[in-house]
Amino acid sequence: MYRYHFVTKDHSYYDNTSLLLHQTFCPSYGCHPFEETFELYSVSGSRFENKVKLDWPNIKIAPAYLGQARYDSGFRLLDSGSVHGTLYLVCAPNRNFILWNPSTKESKLIPPSPFDSGPNWYLFVDHRGFGYDSIRDDYKVICHGKVSKRNYYGEVNKEVDSYLWEIYSVRRNCWRKLDVGVHNKHKSCEREQLYIDGLSHWMCYGETRYYERYMLSFDWSNEIFLTTPIPPVSNINGCFEYFLGMIQLVLLNGSIAFIISYIETGTFHISILGELGVKESWTKIFIVGPFPCLECPIGAGKKGDMLFIKKDGELAWIDLNTQIIEDSGVITERSLCKIAIHKENLLPFGGKSI
Repeated sequence: MYRYHFVTKDHSYYDNTSLLLHQTFCPSYGCHPFEETFELYSVSGSRFENKVKLDWPNIKIAPAYLGQARYDSGFRLLDSGSVHGTLYLVCAPNRNFILWNPSTKESKLIPPSPFDSGPNWYLFVDHRGFGYDSIRDDYKVICHGKVSKRNYYGEVNKEVDSYLWEIYSVRRNCWRKLDVGVHNKHKSCEREQLYIDGLSHWMCYGETRYYERYMLSFDWSNEIFLTTPIPPVSNINGCFEYFLGMIQLVLLNGSIAFIISYIETGTFHISILGELGVKESWTKIFIVGPFPCLECPIGAGKKGDMLFIKKDGELAWIDLNTQIIEDSGVITERSLCKIAIHKENLLPFGGKSI
């Protein structure tokens, strides 16, 4: 009864929302990032029968390297949903980041940080996020970088000298360093974030043991970090060190959830979070499968249904209550897919439009 109520209740997060299907196409297995192309669709219907391709923002970006100018390859979507209608995009070859509202067509190229690489140091950015500060009515971008010194010849030393958090304000159009105390240490986190109610969340890995995982959260209004431990995960033999599968965060009917995918058996365990910072508040509510035909989940819909990619490359929906699989008819040959929730917003997000 609890599971049924959880996935069928209406949540205000999904009011005036639509599903977006983001596809990354690779011409060959293991292709170079410069060869990837990206497409974005607004989709509806159980078999994606209503599928409208969206035009990317018309932003001309200088090539990262001579001869590598690609203006028509599209952008990579970094979030599992929009932030007040705005999407966070990256031009993969150039590492330029763009804010874009598909409803208003407004877009903004994020300027480079003054703390980026200089003559005596090099900053390698390994983690980024995007969110909304409701107190100041401001959109912000945060990034984490590893700082290394350059030698006399301008070469970058392999050893990391320090770590740096910096934050960008769209309203002020400026970067500044962010003092976050203990979180100045490097955290190995997933690239894509989960955003809801003014906080962004990432799945991260322990500093000493890779199989130790936790959720790192950032409060955009108060500019503070919080951590929530993830319960230990074992493989089918009960061994924590050699877990064969994947763990990912999703937004399931307005709640933060993590999915453990056991690839070999096609079994998926889904737990939801009751309270930030409390490890014991994770509650396992679904065990899906075993379905040997399924490979991995690529997102959740609006009513407790999840989209999976099958081992033959087709996308399929699963009703978590009934565990009935319905094929979508979409084949993903040589492509990577994800779905995102987009909430329409016709208000400008600030800053100068391009």
